[in-house]
Amino acid sequence: MKNILPIFLISDLTIVIITLVIALFIIIFTLYIYTRNIHIRKYNRHYKKLIKKKEKKYNANVIIDKIYNKYTIDETNTYKSLKRHGKRIVKNYLRFYSRELTKLAELKSNISPNKNQNKLVIILKNKTNQIIGKWYTKTRIKKFIKLIDRHQLLFDSLAYLYELPPYIHEKKSYHLENHDNKNFLSYKIVEDMKK
Repeated sequence: MKNILPIFLISDLTIVIITLVIALFIIIFTLYIYTRNIHIRKYNRHYKKLIKKKEKKYNANVIIDKIYNKYTIDETNTYKSLKRHGKRIVKNYLRFYSRELTKLAELKSNISPNKNQNKLVIILKNKTNQIIGKWYTKTRIKKFIKLIDRHQLLFDSLAYLYELPPYIHEKKSYHLENHDNKNFLSYKIVEDMKK
């Protein structure tokens, strides 16, 4: 009788431990699913809001037409070739896309396997596929404006930023070629901001 009692206690203790481990696993799994669903809902909400706002207020086709017909001084396709009001319109446009695309990339990383890949970089390459310029959307817009002026990419850049959100959403690559100098814009979502 003395030997039987400890066996019952050991088996009861084993059952309690197994039950606690299973309960802990279920709680952790439920929390993971719950937080993932929250991140998915946040991302979807932001994406829909971005698409609606860009179509309504920041439509590249409308803005490019307006700038080209009213605010350009010459045919150089640069920011510095714009009149003051045109520069203000372009700066607001770039600020909007810089802010919204950065947030979109960060929210997308929360629902991706690699959460550290959350920095969006716009890359400019030449005909031979060499990188000749980069702009991280988290950095200052002045850097992007210098890149635009150096390579005469004003209208191409405006069109590229406008078209970019669905490609980020679907995780597809997207390239836009400048027909004048054959340089092209592309994007990448990376972990580090390498200068």
